[in-house]
Amino acid sequence: MKKLIYTLPFIILLGCTPDFEDIKPPSSDYIVDIFQIESTTVRDGDKVVINFESASTYTLSLTEEFTNVTYTNEKFNSVIGANTLTIFTKAIPKGSFKFTIKDSKGDVIKQTKIKI
Repeated sequence: MKKLIYTLPFIILLGCTPDFEDIKPPSSDYIVDIFQIESTTVRDGDKVVINFESASTYTLSLTEEFTNVTYTNEKFNSVIGANTLTIFTKAIPKGSFKFTIKDSKGDVIKQTKIKI
């Protein structure tokens, strides 16, 4: 009987602890260069990474895929390596778009498809 008195609280204590399988690490953003992916879906406020081999001024363009309507042409000063940008999509209609980067001459450097 004495053994039961000592082991019962121990069993109850173990029964009340959370399962280790249910414990998840805090969410962290695993960010990949958006141009390494052929096509992706983005939402308002998503962060994307763009890798550049040289520091320069580029133009970021968002063009509707089927009608070729351009929704934005933004100048961007890059740094060498990873550049993190936040995508804001509230003013853009849902659909499929071409996201391109052009150099100062207007030549396309990188291009990918995104869905909003």
